[in-house]
Amino acid sequence: MATAPQVYGADEINAVVLDASSYSTKIGYGSLDCPILNLPSYYGHQTKDGSEKFIFEENSMLIPRPDYEIKKIMKDGIIDDFEGAVKQYNYMFDVLKLKPSEQPILVIESTQNEYEKKTALLKQLLKENKFVATFLIKNPTCVSFAHGRPNCLVVDLGHDLVTITPILDGISLRKQVLGTHYAGAFLSQQLRQLLNHKSVEVVPVYKVKSKVPTYFPDEAKFEEREYDFDISESFENFHKLRILREMKETLLQALPDNETEKLKEQETEEDTRYFEFPNGLNVPFTKYERVRLANSLFNPSEPYTGESGSNIVVEGFSVETGKIINEDTITSREYVPLRRSKKTDSSSGRRSKDEPTDDKPRGLTSLVNQALNHLDVDLKPQLANNIILTGATSLIPGVAERLNQELTALNPGLKVRIHSSANVIERTCSAWIGGSILSSLGTFHQLWVSENEYDEVGAKKLIMDRFR
Repeated sequence: MATAPQVYGADEINAVVLDASSYSTKIGYGSLDCPILNLPSYYGHQTKDGSEKFIFEENSMLIPRPDYEIKKIMKDGIIDDFEGAVKQYNYMFDVLKLKPSEQPILVIESTQNEYEKKTALLKQLLKENKFVATFLIKNPTCVSFAHGRPNCLVVDLGHDLVTITPILDGISLRKQVLGTHYAGAFLSQQLRQLLNHKSVEVVPVYKVKSKVPTYFPDEAKFEEREYDFDISESFENFHKLRILREMKETLLQALPDNETEKLKEQETEEDTRYFEFPNGLNVPFTKYERVRLANSLFNPSEPYTGESGSNIVVEGFSVETGKIINEDTITSREYVPLRRSKKTDSSSGRRSKDEPTDDKPRGLTSLVNQALNHLDVDLKPQLANNIILTGATSLIPGVAERLNQELTALNPGLKVRIHSSANVIERTCSAWIGGSILSSLGTFHQLWVSENEYDEVGAKKLIMDRFR
């Protein structure tokens, strides 16, 4: 596909678009409809005879090696291992054969990104990589451009986080962002505990030499592959994470609570779905189990791990009521539209009403409704009619339908409409696609920040006034 030219400094160029999220990192050229490279936000690190080897290509990362670890680059959408991130980005730049002196780079960042991480990234791109120019832009802003809706409410169901971000005139209202950790990793941990409850061992594919298909509760019949070196725990966990991801993609389904309770009585054999593990063991999952797991996105206080009782604990997760932004960090100034004569409580970021006062965890519907209630009365109808659902976890069947149904019931006076792409790539790469659209606009070249401007103005002023 031919890329459309854009202008920077009177020259036609193709901008590079980089989107790093909790589970995957995507890169490609502006004006394309999908990224060229989509790699895990992890890397392999092998130490041998005093030397180090870094592996970023996904298939190569899955090969067992001695003295080999899998390390995570991102945490909650923010760079956690900066050295690893820089090495991964440089690997991507080499694969794409970029010419930094001729191409600007657009970096898509989380609304929670920290000041220190932004300044370090700016310095790396402009001073070390020598890109001709760069620009940092918020993830939800790009999602809004991908859908062509400058005023909307972006609901992002990712791997580490669920975030709700109001977008006004194409700019993220950062101080009104709500979020919790009841996202993809929350479902993965419940699946781990459910499999432990069923006494099912998850055997990664690299351990299986040969297998014979069996059905639970029979034991798996397979020959284990032996290695003459130790396999690290992080490598095994990475393999298991991929299996749990496949389970979420093929098994889960969300339904309203009143329909879920009927499933126990109306359960048939046709509703049971089998999942085959790499060792050949086929484990059945009833529709009730699959629905209860998915419904925990909406009812995190009622997780499903197969155990009975009311005080079920999902390991590694605590009660969260929605506040996720650290307001003490230096960040961009909050956007206030010109058409308003004065700031209201919601535009200034103060949350005086509808603030959660209990310790009950906030599910998806409660979180979105809370975000709507924080909006000015004149903005609420417009954003309720433009709710964008994005992120890989949102691909679970029934999530959009249940969210729409419950929000409509909670807000009978509003016309609630959920917008979500049916295309998997568009749903999982919507932020990158929005960045591709933005960077290819003829008017966007005015916003690029060069090394000279970076030296002249300083990182702090750029972050506060430009990168909104």
